[in-house]
Amino acid sequence: MRILIVYFSGTGNTKRISVLMQREFISGGADCRIVAMEDYCLQRLELDLSGIDLVGIGFPVHAMDAPQIVYDFLELLPKKAQNYFLFKTAGSSFSRAGSTRRIRHHLALLGWKLVYEQLFEMPPNAFGTAKPEKVLGRYNKCSALVSLSTLDILSGNRHRIREAPLVDLCYAFARLEKYGARQSSRRWYANAKCNLCGLCVSQCPAQNIRIEDGKLVFADKCLLCLRCWWICPRRAISHKLLGFAFLKEPYSLPDIE
Repeated sequence: MRILIVYFSGTGNTKRISVLMQREFISGGADCRIVAMEDYCLQRLELDLSGIDLVGIGFPVHAMDAPQIVYDFLELLPKKAQNYFLFKTAGSSFSRAGSTRRIRHHLALLGWKLVYEQLFEMPPNAFGTAKPEKVLGRYNKCSALVSLSTLDILSGNRHRIREAPLVDLCYAFARLEKYGARQSSRRWYANAKCNLCGLCVSQCPAQNIRIEDGKLVFADKCLLCLRCWWICPRRAISHKLLGFAFLKEPYSLPDIE
């Protein structure tokens, strides 16, 4: 079986799940590769699915929904009969972390068939603190769930996340979040600790950051993925409106054994 996993990851949780899945699929005898979603979206590249038996689509939950980049990615997918699975990461399983109904509906219109779906409750990347024992505990549970899920998929077992209650309310909340992300996009800033290393510029999945006149400039395409804040080596980036919600500092996931 040839499997392609396309993922979007802001702070690294969804990427880690993708890497763990790839390892388990390969151990199970499948050929599996993983690709970051922005590699397609930034260049508007249509997926070449020649010889691909199964496509995995993974993303972090933003306000009970997938981030906008996922919907941009769906527009690049070909119309064909294609099996796929979905997985999402979230800091909470409240209301099943929202719904994938819009994604499933879009892909059904293209002829794609959902064969598996899973939610991974990873450590949160906003609000409060992420204590090391909490990070490790959730990570270990998700690692075990990855093993079970990949075995299910390779065995042909089906699984669907039950539909979230109050789906329409979840999507209304998500629309508000996406609107807020755009409207507050220029409220990001770098303080005096910034040395213009350019890491955030090169790693922003929306190409929303540039260096101009000796300072960082943020445009209006922010996804609120927090990647720039998370990876800044000098802790120089913050947000004028949302900084209160950020963790005190980013956490590190355990090394892959």
